[in-house]
Amino acid sequence: MTATLDRPSRSAARPEGTRPGRPGARLRGRWRVALRYGARDARRHKGRTALVAVMVTLPVALGTFASVTLWTARDTPERQVATELGPDLQASLRYVGDIVVQDPRGIGFGTSPATDSANDGAAAAPDGLAPTTTAVADVEAAVAAALPTADSLVPFAADALRVDGPRLHTYATALQTDPTSPAVAAAFPLAEGHLPGDGEVAIAAIVADELGVGVGDTVTTSQDDADAQRRDATVSGLLLADQPQGADLLLPPSGVLTTPDVVDLSSAFAAVGWFVSGATPVTWGDVLGLNDVGVVAVSRDVLLNPPDRAAVPYFQSQPERPVFDRIAQWGPVVAVIAIALLEAVLLIGPAFAVGARRSARALAVVAANGGTARTVRAMVLGAGVVIGAAAASAGVLLGIAAAAVLVARMDGAESLRHFAVPTAPVLGIGLVGVGLATVAAWLPARGASKADVVAVLAGRRGETSHRRWPAIAGGVLAVAGFGAAIGAGVARQPLALAAGVIIGEIGLVMACGGIIALLGRLAGRLPLAWRFALRDAARNRSRTSPAIAAVLVACAGASAGLVYSYAQSQHDIRSQLVTAAPDVLLVSASAAEGLTSEQVDAVRDAIAQVAAAPVDVHPVPVLRMPDVDGVGSSVLTGSPDVERGWVQVGNAITGPVVDDGGLVDLLGLPDAAAARAALEAGKAVVLAGDETDGVARLRVQHWAVDTGAPLREDVVEAPALGVGDAVGPSNAALPVLPAAVAQRLGGEVVTGGVLARTPHRFSNAEQRTLDDLIGDELGTTPEGWPPVGVGVGGPPRELGAPQWLSTLIIAGSAGLLALAAAWIATALAATESRPDLATLAAVGAKPSTRKRLVAAQAGTIAGIGALVGAASGVALGAAFVLFERYRDARGFGGPDPTWSVVVPWPVLAGLVVGLPLLAVTAAWLVTRSRLVLTHRTAG
Repeated sequence: MTATLDRPSRSAARPEGTRPGRPGARLRGRWRVALRYGARDARRHKGRTALVAVMVTLPVALGTFASVTLWTARDTPERQVATELGPDLQASLRYVGDIVVQDPRGIGFGTSPATDSANDGAAAAPDGLAPTTTAVADVEAAVAAALPTADSLVPFAADALRVDGPRLHTYATALQTDPTSPAVAAAFPLAEGHLPGDGEVAIAAIVADELGVGVGDTVTTSQDDADAQRRDATVSGLLLADQPQGADLLLPPSGVLTTPDVVDLSSAFAAVGWFVSGATPVTWGDVLGLNDVGVVAVSRDVLLNPPDRAAVPYFQSQPERPVFDRIAQWGPVVAVIAIALLEAVLLIGPAFAVGARRSARALAVVAANGGTARTVRAMVLGAGVVIGAAAASAGVLLGIAAAAVLVARMDGAESLRHFAVPTAPVLGIGLVGVGLATVAAWLPARGASKADVVAVLAGRRGETSHRRWPAIAGGVLAVAGFGAAIGAGVARQPLALAAGVIIGEIGLVMACGGIIALLGRLAGRLPLAWRFALRDAARNRSRTSPAIAAVLVACAGASAGLVYSYAQSQHDIRSQLVTAAPDVLLVSASAAEGLTSEQVDAVRDAIAQVAAAPVDVHPVPVLRMPDVDGVGSSVLTGSPDVERGWVQVGNAITGPVVDDGGLVDLLGLPDAAAARAALEAGKAVVLAGDETDGVARLRVQHWAVDTGAPLREDVVEAPALGVGDAVGPSNAALPVLPAAVAQRLGGEVVTGGVLARTPHRFSNAEQRTLDDLIGDELGTTPEGWPPVGVGVGGPPRELGAPQWLSTLIIAGSAGLLALAAAWIATALAATESRPDLATLAAVGAKPSTRKRLVAAQAGTIAGIGALVGAASGVALGAAFVLFERYRDARGFGGPDPTWSVVVPWPVLAGLVVGLPLLAVTAAWLVTRSRLVLTHRTAG
């Protein structure tokens, strides 16, 4: 019989005359013991420590790597100063014409309201500055007048140059200035060599690698392809990455670039600008004065001391984005990160449960010798803090090192001059890592502090009773959270979507204990192994609940990811335009006037030359509406209330195509036989949904060429056949019209290009060769464009990663996480079930009983988690898909029909069935058959 005595109060226990301890001394003593115990426990159980450390290190390393990489790539004001101005320049100026307004960084700029004809009381341009042509000398004088008198100007010109090496050539941005100015020279750091003098050029190291040249080699620079403009230069040095004005070439004043005396804004011209050197800063007031003469400025003083937003005219027409909107765009990302952290906690939890179980007697001894429940909790949590701190530190160091390696490999070692580690975010990520391990140890610590000390010391289980309210509350939260997520997706509320996802998953985790208890009560009619596994799981929920929850969250994430991935793939395919039948070569005319018969013959000869065989070439007639008196026209189909945005992959011959059915197979139209019959019968062929009761409304829309404003719309009704799917993919040739219908619409029929079936599919090299041959023969269009575009037809394709790869990554990652959780919990269950197995052996159980029991325990954890997780993941994936569907509903007048929920049932079935089978098989194979008889205490 055990007598229970009341614990005396602290005041009664303290002898008279003694002073109370210092505040916090008890807390410090408790945690000093806890951390020392945790460190020893971590050293004693190296396998479990390594498992927890890896699970903490990986997310911390990934988070640190991402934050350092993004921070290094971030274009901070300090980095912009170092890149654009170097250590000494005060400002960099570019002339863009007219009166302008700009942002403080000089990146965004636009026309000032003073020069906008739409505004009343528009101010005139400053004296001496014409609206389109301006003398460079006049601009320079105006710039000098707007700057502090103590500063001086160093002019530069910038343009794209062709650079020829020994075998290869490339195009690069060149900047021509005076490198003898000390301030300018300091702004152009070199990897090796020296800045260029007469007859020399400095080249970016990456460009030199492309050309296969180095310091001392000779290259040829030219401003265009004319031989008269070609000039040889010796490479004097190699520039580091990130130079002022994005320069890849640095030329002296005697370089090949010709600085114009007059800048003509109505045509392409070399950029004209100035570097400002001196001791006087260029203030924001000076920048506003420079804007008045048509100059955009990047100022050191303004970058490092930016003005208030109200003092920037550029921002007056751009209202500041609300803070809520800026936060809202990260809602789905926050949800994904939160679920990932929850998964990490659930994966680590069973490992600490193992430690708490195996240390139960030691903890009971501490409690029996006066240790409070807080002390026992702190001892279990101490292991989490120690392992978490060590693993988080290792993860931070690994992440920083990996980011440094990536930055150096991508941009060269010189890019490390911009390498920066964001202290606060990295410290926060490290603390999150410590928190992961600590939170994962909380439930085992809480259970250990409530264990029956007498029962544990006597060798019996110290399980505590389980409450029902977490399961009920979890079920309510799960239903409410998933319902809110779906509603938020339709309502385009990303923050509500994220909150619903997080609440729903937390609810399912809380409900795991209730699910296990319910299944344990229903296990009476199952075979011995499964009945034992379910009832053991229900009896030891502190061990099995985190494992099942980890499997559940992993499978829910995989299921949601698969639903979204398949919907994304379907959206990509539906959004595309088919340009021609698979492997059919197409040559499209660039000019609206199409190709003449002589040009078609030239194209035919070029195709035969590249194909090295005769090729049957088919001209494609198209209907074009020429511009008349400044009015343009185009033919549209479908409802004007529905806007569609098709993605064209490659060149295409755009409709309306005029045909009697002979080009249907070459064009790649869907429902080819029906489309051919309709055209032969004099019907138009349109995309399904663009016709009603066999009649299509062909809209001829007229608009002003100069402003793009719609003027009027004429409608012609014609008998038609709808082909394909109303939501896509579409075909670039649609609508295809019979000649009689085209005649009713007006306009003229021209040859929009040719289609040809070649002996083999033209490769990219053959397409480029054909393009060059036709360009050499036909020249360029009056606007200076290439005369044709060359492409090869094919079916719509996925724009991102292949679907099989996405499926493999998503399902594979979830499978590994789920199996890890199941096997960890199974190992613990097998250890704790030894007394029960000993009893079974004593009453004559077969040797294979142990294998069956362990396999059933693994299957129970994996099966429950996979089934519930996959089902809940479908709802989560649907919420994200609905968010995409309704994201731009206001802009398009309705939801985007190319987004729809796609549930990959075969893949989900494989996940739900395959994971438990793998868990059962692996547990069966690694478990020994021999039952070990162990001592079991009665009662």
